[in-house]
Amino acid sequence: MIFSLGLTALMTIISNITLVTEHISDNWRHAYLIIYAIMTYFMIATFAKLGLGSWHALRGPAGNPWHPSHTARDPRANIRTAIIYPVYHEDAARVVAGLTATWESIKRHAPDYASQYDLFLLSDSRKPEYWVAEQAALHTAQAANPDARFYYRWRPSNHNAKLGNVIDFCRRWGKTYEYMVVMDADSIMNGGTIHSMVRMMEGNHRLGILQSNPTPILRESLFGRMQQFAGRLYGSAFSYSLQAMYMGHAQYIGHNAIIRMDPFIKYCILPELSGSSPWGGKPLSHDIIEAAMMARMGYEVWFMPELKGSYEEIPANILGFLIRERRWMQGNLQHLRFLFVNGLHTIHRETFLNGLMGYLSAPLWAAFLFVSAYSMVSFLRHGTLNLGAMSTVEVPAMLMLAASMVFLFLPRILAIVLNFSKPRARLYGGRTKIIVSILLETIFSMFFAPIIMIYITKFVWQWAIRKSVSWGTQQRDDAPLPWLDCFRHFGWVMVIGLLCSYLLYRQVLLVPAQTVALMSLVSGHLLSPASVFFWFFPILGGFVLSALIVRFTSRSFPLLRKARLFAIPEEVEVPPELSDLEKWEQYLRQHIPDPEQDRHALRYAISDPFFYVRHRPQTRIKPHIADALLPKIRQGMPLTIKEFTYAIRERRCYDALHRAAILGNIMQK
Repeated sequence: MIFSLGLTALMTIISNITLVTEHISDNWRHAYLIIYAIMTYFMIATFAKLGLGSWHALRGPAGNPWHPSHTARDPRANIRTAIIYPVYHEDAARVVAGLTATWESIKRHAPDYASQYDLFLLSDSRKPEYWVAEQAALHTAQAANPDARFYYRWRPSNHNAKLGNVIDFCRRWGKTYEYMVVMDADSIMNGGTIHSMVRMMEGNHRLGILQSNPTPILRESLFGRMQQFAGRLYGSAFSYSLQAMYMGHAQYIGHNAIIRMDPFIKYCILPELSGSSPWGGKPLSHDIIEAAMMARMGYEVWFMPELKGSYEEIPANILGFLIRERRWMQGNLQHLRFLFVNGLHTIHRETFLNGLMGYLSAPLWAAFLFVSAYSMVSFLRHGTLNLGAMSTVEVPAMLMLAASMVFLFLPRILAIVLNFSKPRARLYGGRTKIIVSILLETIFSMFFAPIIMIYITKFVWQWAIRKSVSWGTQQRDDAPLPWLDCFRHFGWVMVIGLLCSYLLYRQVLLVPAQTVALMSLVSGHLLSPASVFFWFFPILGGFVLSALIVRFTSRSFPLLRKARLFAIPEEVEVPPELSDLEKWEQYLRQHIPDPEQDRHALRYAISDPFFYVRHRPQTRIKPHIADALLPKIRQGMPLTIKEFTYAIRERRCYDALHRAAILGNIMQK
């Protein structure tokens, strides 16, 4: 921190000296310096952590005497671990395929302890066709794995979304399990990794949460491939820096992690925040707060980047990325409500602030660009330009360029250095492919970053005026975005880009002819007032071309995979878990109904003998429902969807429906 503050102060002083010579007003100069200092500090702090992380990545766990792996031991015979998959209107075949692949990996890597693991599909789905598909998928997987312990739970009320789903499981079954592995709908984990995490928890009773570092996989769209390539290649050093900086006070990201059940139930079930959304209500990004509460009570929370075999999927396009960012932003801004909770460790308060700055940096950057553009044009129009002043004309722009180049290239250079040995480079397609992929991803980032900046700025404004978001189903496929969606969501960004370009052009035209001639003369005819467009080209270009960029990067290009561009190790050497995932997904799609074809799915629920035998034990006898619906069913009268939903969960009604087995005679939409 001292290093970062000192270097920030030095750069701010130098910037102030150069700005004074440009004779811009004190108000604009002070605004520029304040924003510049804030952004510079976080940039320097980030890359200080990056350097530290690179060093720790080379050392590994052996170089850390406090690492949980040093005290790991086999679990006791009575220890049970629940692996939970909370879902809401997800692709049942994909979710259960991941669950089954994880189970098979546990059997492969820890056969003597496989019986200590139970896997749960926890459904919050509201539409009956979805939970029919979920049950069908799980029953089919269970039938193919008779030794597996798969369980399905459907929650009648999806109060508080995923957070409420997990809390409901903890309250109902928490005392049965020592540990809980929380997964996302698209999560897959290597069984050896899960068992290693259990062994570490067993070896140290003060471990509260162990967080793995999920690797993004399976994306085919151009945007998805670039993002998962960048995350895989650049993310390693950042991940190790998090471990080195936070040690036993790390973050929890809500999935692909193991939790000690008892303290989690006692100390981490969060209250409803006072006030309305987005400032109040149940916290959206509850995971980081849960880690802080766990550490507050003396338990350790570790981030474990060296644990391999932890996987997730990421958004396939820029629109999906922004939708996810908006939810995360609202959750991170809610963390301000917990900033001054008694007993929190300082490092967790810093985590809250870092999360806040991760989103407030967008409007700060927007303000920085505006002040910079105004200062440059104002100086060209009204400043005193002479041979001595020429060296200062481009200082603000050069500082922006230098900061951008450091931000863009330092992680990439470190990634090349760490992965340029022949065995490691082969996993990314080879040395040449690494360099080409990095160059293409860097060019994309220059245009992608301004789009994210302007959208996050919009989200912050909407948060300030109390416009809330909810946590719904995420798009997890690689389907390209329609042109209509691209222009509907990004047309306003294009208009802003065109408007800013026009206003900047108008200001450049007002620069005196004497200044234009002098700039051309002293720069050897290389500079003119229009050169300002060079510095702002990635920003304005990103805005003006935003809809085209979003559409183009949402498409899939099979040739990229064939050419090993944006390749990741999991494509070059496919892990068994991912091979099993593909196998089980294909198998399940052949044996379960498609929830998108709702009538077919509901017909399957009452007519398929396999489903009937397995679903019937989960039904209950509810006389008030039977009294209301049995006469209609027996008379062949149509049922509404709501009535049908109640009927297939009531035993006598379900038996009657199964006997009828003719959906068209008993149901209407």
